Amino acid sequence: MVWFLGCAATGGAWWFVSAAKPFADGAAVTAETPPAVKRAAQPWARWTVTERLVAGSVLVLQVETTHLVDALDIARQLVEPSKARYAEVMIYFHLPGRPSTLPPRRVQWSPARGYVETDYEQ
Repeated sequence: MVWFLGCAATGGAWWFVSAAKPFADGAAVTAETPPAVKRAAQPWARWTVTERLVAGSVLVLQVETTHLVDALDIARQLVEPSKARYAEVMIYFHLPGRPSTLPPRRVQWSPARGYVETDYEQ
């Protein structure tokens, strides 16, 4: 089974398509919208996971925080307890309320490369 993952340019809605072997009636592709897990950032929290998406063995998290310089430490707190379950974890860091559509930082984790932080503001 092959999984395709994308984010619509308008509205930022996540969707996924699974392409499987055709069934007897010829239907081969199914598209679904996963259940909504988006929530607002907690104003009293140092950081908040606002969205979570799992596609196969990849975990994608959206985090809102005013402490972007601590992205690597926050990523470790999120990844360490569950890294045995995933082949890759992508964490996108935004300022609260997401004033920009592009995340200022991303931390990617994989067993082969460890933690890799990318600062998109530089």
